Amino acid sequence: MKSVVRRISGRSYVVSKQIAIARMHRGDRPLVVFSMGKTGSTAIARAVQDATGARAFQVFRLVPDRLAEAEARYRADARPPYHGALHLWESEYLLRRPPTPAAPWTLITTVREPVAQAVSAFFHGGGRRGVLDAGSATDELVHTMLDEQWLRPPRRWFDREFAPALGVDVFAQPFDPVLGHAVVETPAVRVLLLRQESFAVAPEVLGKFLGRGGPVPVAARNEASTKQYAEQYRRFLAAVRLPGPVLDQAYSSRYARHFYADSELERFRQRWADGPGAAASSG
Repeated sequence: MKSVVRRISGRSYVVSKQIAIARMHRGDRPLVVFSMGKTGSTAIARAVQDATGARAFQVFRLVPDRLAEAEARYRADARPPYHGALHLWESEYLLRRPPTPAAPWTLITTVREPVAQAVSAFFHGGGRRGVLDAGSATDELVHTMLDEQWLRPPRRWFDREFAPALGVDVFAQPFDPVLGHAVVETPAVRVLLLRQESFAVAPEVLGKFLGRGGPVPVAARNEASTKQYAEQYRRFLAAVRLPGPVLDQAYSSRYARHFYADSELERFRQRWADGPGAAASSG
């Protein structure tokens, strides 16, 4: 009977999803890594899970309508065994059990400077969709990235995904760029905000936040250098230059100015406008 179930689940999206959700365990206080992609969230989720031995839910959407849209996009091209759908199924599981004062969540959110995040997400998404042409010139790729508006999501993510799902306005909470992290607490959720650029302090910060009594090691995960498009990505970073108005819009945004100091934003701007691109990413 078990072998029959495995064969059916391996071919059926619906059955695979039902079995996966049935196996999820939330615990008394679920550990959730909820962030936009390409911000180091995979490394943090694995570190939390390894340190605690508890499941760390890694999700990118907790707004029902937007989750349904993402799942529809995934299913349009999905093939068994549907491993890429796990974060969608974890989102649905959590949506059925929202945080409350009686059943609060412990949650970690990672952020990254918006242009580096957008570039990394563009290559990751293009690589999965098979739309990256190895012969494409840097200018062509820049045009595609800007035409598809990849720089918009990082600026809007907290307003479109985070606040509606959790009722927490991170921009109303203080954040010190020098520290690179902050904790926000409500009766229903305890949130650690952590910048990818500040991951040097992540082990100590995670250890304290999770009450581990010591650092939580964070190993690199999901790095662009390990992807099929790694060489093309490296060449792009070495040559890319972005228009001034695009950089103005990115670095004058509420998102950028909340999490980064003016001096940091100027360095980011110079990196993309005048000098070589950012180093290879993780997330």
